[in-house]
Amino acid sequence: MENPSSSTSGTDSSLDPKLRELIDSLRYQIRRYVVIDAVLAIVAVILSAFWLGLVLDYGPVLLGGTEMPPLARLFLLIMVAGTVLAIAAKLLVGRLRRPLPDDSLALLMERQFPKLGGRLVTSVQLKRRDRQGDSHSTRLLDRVHREAAESISEVEMGRVLTWKPIRRKAMLVAPLALCALIFLVISPNAFGRAASRLTLLSNDPWPRRAQLEMVGVELPIITATEDDALPSQLIPFEDKQIRLPKGSSGTLRIRAKAEDAEVPVVCTVYYHSDDGTKGQSNMRRIGRVVDGYQSFVLDGPPLSGLSESMTVSVRGLDDRLDDFRIEAVPPPVITQMEVAVRYPDYLREAGAPDSADMQTDYQSGLRLREGSSVELRVISNVPLGDSEVVLRRESGESEQIEWNAKDDGPPNRILIEDFRHATAIRIVPRDLDGISAQAPYRYFLGVITDEKPEVQLRLDGIGSAVTPIARLPLNVVALDDYGIETLQVTVTPLLENQLLDNESQPELAENEQKPDVDAASASVPISVDREGHGESVIDLRDSATDGRLPELKPGQTINVFAEATDAYDLGEPHQTRSEIYRLQVVTPEKLLALLERQELAMRSRLEQTLDETRNLRDTLDLLRSRGFDQAPTQTDADNTTVSDAQKADQLRAKQVERLRIQQTGLQANKTSEELTGIAESLDDLLQEMVNNRVDSADRRERIGEGVRDPLRRIVAGPLDRLKEQIKGIEASLDDGEEAARQTAHAVQTAEEVLLQLTAVLEKMLDLESYNEILDIVRQLIEDEKALLDETKIEQKKRVMDLFK
Repeated sequence: MENPSSSTSGTDSSLDPKLRELIDSLRYQIRRYVVIDAVLAIVAVILSAFWLGLVLDYGPVLLGGTEMPPLARLFLLIMVAGTVLAIAAKLLVGRLRRPLPDDSLALLMERQFPKLGGRLVTSVQLKRRDRQGDSHSTRLLDRVHREAAESISEVEMGRVLTWKPIRRKAMLVAPLALCALIFLVISPNAFGRAASRLTLLSNDPWPRRAQLEMVGVELPIITATEDDALPSQLIPFEDKQIRLPKGSSGTLRIRAKAEDAEVPVVCTVYYHSDDGTKGQSNMRRIGRVVDGYQSFVLDGPPLSGLSESMTVSVRGLDDRLDDFRIEAVPPPVITQMEVAVRYPDYLREAGAPDSADMQTDYQSGLRLREGSSVELRVISNVPLGDSEVVLRRESGESEQIEWNAKDDGPPNRILIEDFRHATAIRIVPRDLDGISAQAPYRYFLGVITDEKPEVQLRLDGIGSAVTPIARLPLNVVALDDYGIETLQVTVTPLLENQLLDNESQPELAENEQKPDVDAASASVPISVDREGHGESVIDLRDSATDGRLPELKPGQTINVFAEATDAYDLGEPHQTRSEIYRLQVVTPEKLLALLERQELAMRSRLEQTLDETRNLRDTLDLLRSRGFDQAPTQTDADNTTVSDAQKADQLRAKQVERLRIQQTGLQANKTSEELTGIAESLDDLLQEMVNNRVDSADRRERIGEGVRDPLRRIVAGPLDRLKEQIKGIEASLDDGEEAARQTAHAVQTAEEVLLQLTAVLEKMLDLESYNEILDIVRQLIEDEKALLDETKIEQKKRVMDLFK
């Protein structure tokens, strides 16, 4: 193979034009890269030398010294020229003289693009005319040559060379060049003077004519309001001294005479703090010449976040302002905030002393009761002077307070009468010399509003209809933040016009209907315990006898609701009304008919439960009849040759068995809950009969002892035992014999449950037959009554006919 360092003159012209163009393009990019890199390096040296020379030449002038002597500038110029020549010789001429053989360029391309797979360098090397001594197939070479030409479409020339060094040099040259350009635009005379002096074309000195005056320090006014547009406060130096609060960020202001003096391009502040820190900062020129003066400001270090006292000097051109003293004084600090609270009168005990009910130090998240009188006691590290306080309430209202404090006076106090809204408090303390804190102190007091009472009313053993002589058992839960003042339950007849109005507005919810409570209503006061629970009874018969209620007749409607009030007296009274129960007044016969319909619905529920229990029994019996397979142990699995498919089938069958057992357990639980619900419903039905005074001994015996109590015994007895047996089956599934034995017991227990439920159902069917007989009797009575009424009307008509 040819030496990679050989020239390109020996390359074969039979190389594909696309490959030749690719190699030549890469060679051109490399040489362009060399030129750009060398030029950037030379420019960087020249610009760096320019700025370094400018600093060395003009810096001493700013410090009150002299310019660089010509010999020093000549030395700098020689160093720069030597460095430029060295860079040009090494980075430009030396690199451009190096040959770039085709196979080296091809190898570089192969390294960057491995997808070429060596085809490019093979084609370049084997296509040379002077290539001898190689043994290769011409057809294979042509194929490699063709594939290389086809694959160059994937080559991205921009990825071959790394431009990171170029970018690094450009990042150095660009700021320097930009600064030089800005310098040229801003001050062409100064730029030309600097260039001519550094190139030894001129020895003209820098101008020195400036007159500076100290103006003072501007401090932003710290206020407790949220107004950020307040003007700053100018504090002048007195006898070259000034006092500023620590932590402040002031602006040092000077001015330079402009009429018969030269305005400095830049003014520099030199400072020396008491802790030994030294430094300097350039001042910023602001605005134009006004009244013959140019203003300069320093709004950064060392006055930004002042922490130490210091001595400052300002220099501009050949003028200077020396030994101005800035004293850093600690600002006033609020060390403690005490909160004294006096609760509103309705929350205080009678005869309590007229003093604070709560005293505490302020802490984040402090919340006070609505209507309290609040006193904030501010304690600071130094005596306070005219300070500023702003109260901003949640309602958007703001109040500004000014206070005056004496050296020997009590701590500053902020009084908030009738605290109703959450309040944000901003305080800016100032000492007797006017030094203020550099940020307002913020406090926030939340409010605990007195909420309305919560009332819940429940009528135990009462449905949607009652008889005119019913008893209404009341169960009330009334809760309030600070206790219930009054609680009563009211029964009021709904007048006919009210009933029509409510029926014409069906969109109103029950608790949105506000029935009128008039003199014909009956109310019962209720006392509650510590948990807010209270019980009582309203007897409609006694209320009608006492005259508190008019005599109720079937067809009327009554409303029952509870009302609670607390002791709140700061505004509208807090009164809460519970959900309104609307009860229809019916005859005892009508009520019994309604209850009989409920019995019929319960019988349907029981029949459904019986069917589900029968299905449960059938499932258990099916599992018992099929039997349970013994789960294979690890030893059995090792000693047998059961296939993986058979093992999977056994595992799947075992999972199906477990799933069915779990389903039977869920069904048993459901049956238990359903039977318990039926028993509870029957108990409510009996209570409703008792409360409506339509009960009888034999009815209680038929429903209670014949249906309700047996259901409860079934749930507590065989059904509970059945659930435990099902759990035992699931637990012993791995033991086939034990699982089969448990399943047999469960089937027997399920049979027992079915027998007992069937007996209860037959009892309910007997009750249904009895109720049907009662319905027939009631219908005969009604028919007889209607016949008697018709007979009386006919007799009356005949008597009237005799007088015609």
